[in-house]
Amino acid sequence: MEELNPVAHEIYIEVQQVLFKETRMLREERWREWLETMVEKDIVYRAIVSQLRFRKDNRYTGEKDVPSLDENWAGLDRRVAQMESGMQWTTDPAERVRHFITNLEVFQGKTPNEYVIYSNCQTVRNRRVYEEMTYCYGRNDIWRRGADGKLRLARRDVDVDERFVSGKNHNFPM
Repeated sequence: MEELNPVAHEIYIEVQQVLFKETRMLREERWREWLETMVEKDIVYRAIVSQLRFRKDNRYTGEKDVPSLDENWAGLDRRVAQMESGMQWTTDPAERVRHFITNLEVFQGKTPNEYVIYSNCQTVRNRRVYEEMTYCYGRNDIWRRGADGKLRLARRDVDVDERFVSGKNHNFPM
């Protein structure tokens, strides 16, 4: 395992504030603004669900992690367009969404302008009277500082804790 070097306190706070801003933008359904101002064009955005197997069970040779979301910028752009179209049944009536980010760790990435961010998250989505979906997951992010000095998401790997996603969907972004 490669050694990770924690960033200076000022950078940690800056990253924390960017993540808080991101969650607020998503709660306010500012998806297009999020995509165009906070996401790199070469984004890799993945969510996986792990198959839970007994440690001694060697019968299965396939992958343990199953991607339930695997997108690039064009795919995220299509998802945003779908949300903007008014044809997305899962957001009508509008959802109430809360994102919680905790256990935040920020490390220097492979280049001076890159940061590796580990966090634990919870998203609670409420819709209609009795529809509530809660997702707990870990996130491994890479954020890059552009020439303009702003941080943008370059990679997000979401590790969903559930074996099967129990909600009706898990609309991005997590």
